[in-house]
Formats: sequence, C-alpha cells, structure tokens
Amino acid sequence: MPTKSVWGDYAESRADRASERTGEESQTDAIGEGLAAVAYALLDVAAAIREHTEAQQ
Repeated sequence: MPTKSVWGDYAESRADRASERTGEESQTDAIGEGLAAVAYALLDVAAAIREHTEAQQ
C-alpha cells in the first residue's frame, strides 16, 4: 500500500477539522475546511500522476 503524502496528511487534517465544527455560526468555517481538504486531496492526486508519469519515462 502506498504511503500517504504530505498533501494527503493536509487533506485528512482539514477534513477532521471540518467535521469538528458544529452550529450555524461555524458552518462557513466547516465549508472552508472541507474545500481545503478537497484542494489538498487534488494536489495529492496530481503528485501521484506526476510520479507515475516520470516512472514510465
């Protein structure tokens, strides 16, 4: 199983922080944390694609 990258750690951290937010006043913060988690996950995917492409060359 591949190891989790730095971006994967960031994504997981942001997702955890978003899940801890409760109440209407924290809803905007939770959405921001969730979007940050998605962004970091996409960076992780991009890094994996780049590594795979470089390995094939």
